[in-house]
Amino acid sequence: MSRFMAILLVTIGLVGLSSMESFADERKTLEELLVEKGTISKEEAASVQTTKLTKEVDRITFGGDLRLRHESFMNDSETASRNRDRHRQRFRLRFGGTLKIDEFLVGIQLASGEGQQISTNQSFDALFSQKPIWIQQAYLQWKAAQWLKLTGGKMPNPFFRAYSSDIVWDDDVTPEGFAETLTFPLSERITLFVNAGQFVLDEDGGDNNDQWLFGEQAGTDIGLGKNTKLTLAGAFYNFKNATLGTFGQVAVQEGNTRVPPTPPATAPTNILVNNYRVVDITLQLATKVGDLPLSLQGDYVKNLADTTTDKDMGYQAGVIVGKASDPQSWEAAYFYKLVETDATVADLADSDFGNGGTNRKGHIVWVAYNPTKALQLKAKFFMTEIEDETLPPGAGGKDDIDRLQVDASIKF
Repeated sequence: MSRFMAILLVTIGLVGLSSMESFADERKTLEELLVEKGTISKEEAASVQTTKLTKEVDRITFGGDLRLRHESFMNDSETASRNRDRHRQRFRLRFGGTLKIDEFLVGIQLASGEGQQISTNQSFDALFSQKPIWIQQAYLQWKAAQWLKLTGGKMPNPFFRAYSSDIVWDDDVTPEGFAETLTFPLSERITLFVNAGQFVLDEDGGDNNDQWLFGEQAGTDIGLGKNTKLTLAGAFYNFKNATLGTFGQVAVQEGNTRVPPTPPATAPTNILVNNYRVVDITLQLATKVGDLPLSLQGDYVKNLADTTTDKDMGYQAGVIVGKASDPQSWEAAYFYKLVETDATVADLADSDFGNGGTNRKGHIVWVAYNPTKALQLKAKFFMTEIEDETLPPGAGGKDDIDRLQVDASIKF
């Protein structure tokens, strides 16, 4: 047994023994207990905590966040069943950590929610019943070279996205499969990056129709001055066998053209009619006006596959003034967003815009304030309507949704 393990085991035993001793005894330090039992010398005691134990602990990093949310939906729809307002209280809890082992990194994150691919929120509901915890991330990353990282498992999204960009990817999506990240610094001001992913969407044994997503992205960071940086990236997402079955998804979002139910069934089949070969162009310009941070952001998507609706495009553009991060800092933002029915796969897209998914357009505004580094207060408002009223979910009528979110979030 190594000397470190012996010290650790003795330490655990001493802690247990000390808890059983009289409360009248003066509490002794870890070093004093180890010296008293003859496990180490006084000289060694001075370095145990600051060398070997500290070195092991420093390999592990923990972190998480808790968010409390009030959310209101104000609906104005020609469909009677949808013309109802809704108000709910929710929370989101995430906790995880990483462990460094040589050139490897193990990442784990647990999260609240209902097991959906696009949300880790959990509603206050069901007479105080207990709430589940899910595996949000479980991955292994290998830094194979200074410029190359290889990742496998259920991982953080490896593709660059602007802070506000969620047309293709909801923020809560954690892809499953394999990813490669390449970074090439060309100079002090210019860096090229390449991201690729091979993700399993759904596996159906025996039919060779497994559904995959193959994504590639190339981009560059360009320093244009002391406080100015331009990031430009282009991605291509190819969904394989998208029309050959459902994805087995927990949450089905509105928008995409789907195979209609066969009578007498009334529930949607969730099978997509169209394929998806999505190009995504993302632009972000971060600068300062005086001491005030300013970020201009834009995102454009186009489905290159043939679609039955010719509704295959989307975009989002806007500005963020300020940055809510440091104590007593704030930010305000405005964006306009339009995403047509079959521009991208609705079940991975933003879940907050309207009812989530595609076939919607409208405005997004928010303000946020950080009274401390850890705590953020935020109010966000979506004012949306159906992009094409002849297609679901409106299916021939008006279907406007205004959505308010008021958050208190703390990081730890």
